[in-house]
Amino acid sequence: MRAADVFVIVATLLAWTTLIPQIRRIIRTGDIEGVSVTWPFIGLVSNTAWTLYLASQALWAATPSTAGMVVFYVVAIKVLADRHAPLRRALGRGALWASTLGTVGVLFGWGAFGLVLGWSYAVQMAPPLVAAYRSSSPTGISIGSWTLITVEALLWGIYGWLLDDLPVQVFALTGVVAGSSILARAWQTRRRVSQAPVPPIASSDTRL
Repeated sequence: MRAADVFVIVATLLAWTTLIPQIRRIIRTGDIEGVSVTWPFIGLVSNTAWTLYLASQALWAATPSTAGMVVFYVVAIKVLADRHAPLRRALGRGALWASTLGTVGVLFGWGAFGLVLGWSYAVQMAPPLVAAYRSSSPTGISIGSWTLITVEALLWGIYGWLLDDLPVQVFALTGVVAGSSILARAWQTRRRVSQAPVPPIASSDTRL
């Protein structure tokens, strides 16, 4: 077994767990503050496109990761819908991204399609990054999910480097930078909340 195969197997197993903490957090708390509703739609489209690209390049060891993520993003969308999150604009953005990737693939072929996909993670990571920093207290963000996402991106970077695949390397770099930034925001705001002074407890007759 090649070293690249080891990294892609670990990355695949890790990828299938990345969204589970976020999904569980939303189900348990109903809190979506700081969570981007556009993110799973873009992720659904991007991972579908990655599955097609990897298959076209005969990178069969990597296709289960992206194919599995398609399922998890569908689940994430369902959970957000159950929490009555506003999804109409997010659906439109996902459809626009799908048409963009489809147009590139049809007009310019797999080479250009793969190059655009290399930067697709920037498109996918932009909404959650903006949502995290736009919220004054992004309590809905799962630190567990974003830790896994960052580590997974690092593993994909090693895989892309071993195979000298530029789109995968760009994908990984984007994931590490965006994931680390979102983690930093989540830790910063939660530490600030935990250090905030607790208001004094009023006497019973005052509460009445």
